Parts: sequence; structure tokens; C-alpha cells
Amino acid sequence: MDLQGLFNAVDALPPEDYVQLWKHMQARNRSMFAWWVVPPENLVEIREIMRPIAERAAAEMTEDEINEVIDQAIAEVRRERQAKSSD
Repeated sequence: MDLQGLFNAVDALPPEDYVQLWKHMQARNRSMFAWWVVPPENLVEIREIMRPIAERAAAEMTEDEINEVIDQAIAEVRRERQAKSSD
């Protein structure tokens, strides 16, 4: 099926099926792009925070250790953001 055929099939759906398809697409979209939760303006901050670690990491850390530190920093930013949004 080509893209136009897909559009035609979607247009022909009964309302209940369309709603179900819409919910599926929203869930799929969220799962595909969940890693973009950090806003772009925070990426510069993260890079600056991580600079000393990145410099040290280049000399003495494995890639897995580097990834773990990055994950921890991202989790901290998310916690701070969540705390600000719940205030």
C-alpha cells in the first residue's frame, strides 16, 4: 500500500476506529521520541556541567562509565525540572 492508499484507508475508517488509530499514533509518537524530553536550551547547560567529566573521561573512563555519568546528569536535570513544575 502506498501513502495515498493509507490516507484513503484512514479517511474511510468509522469514527470509533479512527479514535483508536489516533490513540495508537499518539502512544507510538511518545515512545519514539521520549528521549527528546530535555529541552534544547538545557543541552548547553548539560554540556557545560559535563565538561570536566568529559575531559577526565577521555583520559581515564570506559565508554560504559561515560554513558552512566551522562544518564545520571540527565536524570538530575529531569528531577529538577519536575520539582520546578510541581511547585
